[in-house]
Amino acid sequence: MIKIRIIWMAILAAFILSVYAARTQGGPASGSYQIVSGSYITCCGFAGLPFSQPLPNQSQGFVQLTVDPQSQLATMTVLGQDMQSVFGMLPCPPDAPIYFSFSHGFVFSNVVEFHVDPGPPPYGVFWSYTISNAAKGLRIDGVLGTTLSSCWDAPTRFSHSNVVAVLLPARPVIQGVERDGGLLSFRFTGEPGYDYFVEFSESLPATSWLCLTNYQAKLQTIEAVVTDPLTNGPARFYRIRKQDCLCDGDGQVTCRLIRSFERTAASLLRPTRGGNSHAPFRLRRGCPRRSPTSGV
Repeated sequence: MIKIRIIWMAILAAFILSVYAARTQGGPASGSYQIVSGSYITCCGFAGLPFSQPLPNQSQGFVQLTVDPQSQLATMTVLGQDMQSVFGMLPCPPDAPIYFSFSHGFVFSNVVEFHVDPGPPPYGVFWSYTISNAAKGLRIDGVLGTTLSSCWDAPTRFSHSNVVAVLLPARPVIQGVERDGGLLSFRFTGEPGYDYFVEFSESLPATSWLCLTNYQAKLQTIEAVVTDPLTNGPARFYRIRKQDCLCDGDGQVTCRLIRSFERTAASLLRPTRGGNSHAPFRLRRGCPRRSPTSGV
């Protein structure tokens, strides 16, 4: 009897350790992901027929995945093209919308599982979603449904099928905004392998962005400090555009634009002063563009 107990205890301990190891290995990573393909399907309502929409679209362009390293639990949120608006739908007015933001996902090796049983009124919402690793990103499949509704002809199932989303590089963050006499300054950290273009606009929403200066981080991380003379404009807004810099085997460098990241620091009031409106744009040595129109 003692031997049997010892054997079963050993098996149980091995099982617990294997589950723990599976949940702490390299699953999908935290970050912002851009949707590049897939389908969003609504069903079934009065007609009883599914309606499929190709992705991405205006209301579903990105996915934000956050994995808590301590609890090994994940949160997934579907965002619009502005990377801020959470995607939601309204099955039955005047009840509140249902938003596609799922928490308490279990992180396993190569997979994150989100599952919730039907909840309280007015909708009795449930969902079951799976995120798995794909080439350079994620594959997302799942369904959100309702079991309660006062609208008899409203859709009751909302699903994502074969959605592929690729990981975006980390955004540069504007920090340390300061005024020193007639100069405004701020700083940012640039990871290697990218060019960083600092741009500004006199108003938001911006109809155009003007170049202020640029920096390159070819082989190592840089700590860039940006300065701009105070002008007679009432306000100025800044963003940092991050551009991939690819080096060829012969040592020449080709730059290609992979995505514009918009990061506005703040609207800063300026005193009335003379002087140039902005510093001239300079493309610094390294990562030269091979034609006047390439890269931007």
